[in-house]
Amino acid sequence: MSEEDERDLLRRLEPLRLELWPVFSDAGFSPPLVSADTDLADPAYYLAAGDVIGYPIKKGKERGKWKIDEVISPVIYFLRSVRDEEGELRSGYFWAETEAAGDNARTGGKPVAFLRAVRELQELIKSRYRRSSPVHGLTYFVGPACARTQTPLREEGRKGEPVMVYR
Repeated sequence: MSEEDERDLLRRLEPLRLELWPVFSDAGFSPPLVSADTDLADPAYYLAAGDVIGYPIKKGKERGKWKIDEVISPVIYFLRSVRDEEGELRSGYFWAETEAAGDNARTGGKPVAFLRAVRELQELIKSRYRRSSPVHGLTYFVGPACARTQTPLREEGRKGEPVMVYR
């Protein structure tokens, strides 16, 4: 997705009233709601539809910050498409754990608002985005603005393969 595609996606997700969490946050952080005006500076975020559960980081450069538990919390992980050194756009992705871990009879599963947000995101991507030619057996969805401008696209990773959009 290009920056224009991200703005359009956030505008379309605005009615779902999702919270935008950074991957690492300070204790007591208050997340903003997703909107077209939301500033995206980090390479990855969480889109939360309900109360999140986190844990403190005890080692490393992010020590003292909090990280959201992706499996327990009703969140969608959003890795943005960013440009590399050559100016090519690298692939990003969405990831969500829709099943609650453990005994579902006692935990009650994930909230309905979260499952609705995941379904809305899937339908939005499938209906508006264009498919790519397969790369190592994977098909990518390319944003409409990115496909129009014919931005050079690469698969994420050290030796990312080029991604070609179907016409």
